[in-house]
Amino acid sequence: MNIRHLHIFKVVCEEMNFTRAAEKLYMTQPAVSHVINDLEEETGHILFDRISKKIYLTEMGKIFLSKTLRILELYNDLENNFYSSEKDIPIHIGSCITIGNFWLPSIIKKFKEIYPETPLKIEIDSAAVIEKMLLDNKIETALIEGGVQNENLIKTLFSSYEISVICSTNHPFSKRKSISIEELLKENLLLREKGSAIRDCFDNTLARKDIFAVPSWTSVNSQALIQGVKNNLGITVLPDILVKNELEKNELKKLFIKDLKLKNNNYIVYHKDKYISKTIFAFIELIKKIAL
Repeated sequence: MNIRHLHIFKVVCEEMNFTRAAEKLYMTQPAVSHVINDLEEETGHILFDRISKKIYLTEMGKIFLSKTLRILELYNDLENNFYSSEKDIPIHIGSCITIGNFWLPSIIKKFKEIYPETPLKIEIDSAAVIEKMLLDNKIETALIEGGVQNENLIKTLFSSYEISVICSTNHPFSKRKSISIEELLKENLLLREKGSAIRDCFDNTLARKDIFAVPSWTSVNSQALIQGVKNNLGITVLPDILVKNELEKNELKKLFIKDLKLKNNNYIVYHKDKYISKTIFAFIELIKKIAL
């Protein structure tokens, strides 16, 4: 039994005549009769009564017809509408915390203006967690800050941001034009957790100089670090965009560190073996076009 057999059965039911059904199907009458006989044999039920050269649906034939119509309707819907319904399928997107706070909302807003019917599921976490989710096929695409080293991931640069060393305006360094890396590392450092793009950028830059930082504080919450610095409990390393208001209000001070420049790139990332649907492709292309 296959879809073709069910379609033949349906046409026979419509015509209630093997000959007319065969003409409509561009088949021979014996071929149509053979299909019906096969269906009756396979189901174990007589589907048509043959009386005085006429055919009539049996009660089992009527039940079989109702199920056949449902199957054919679903099959036709699948065949005709499956690809067009792709926009109704949810997209699972991952994002690092900084991108999630400052860039992702405007990206999502623009995407929803174009694809309002496409559901979006968002995961915001550290770069390490989001990268692992991509590799584990838990999300389809991601916005990741910093380095993406795994060879199975395809990345495309879409923006960047500066990272600065920040202290309180009451800290002695706030009066200095510049300080050395060695002086910085002697201070209480209030840093993001390992695995975050911000921390990785700082640690990797120091590692290239064979220097390593030992923080006094470690936090996944940048605001906790900002509050700690405001209270002159130490020095932090954070993106300029996170402390813009505090710098403008002269609550915090950006320090110039000799021979230390920190910058993170933002990437749109997906697995090289992942099927990219039309809507995911549209999401990726939209990010490339947005000036962030």
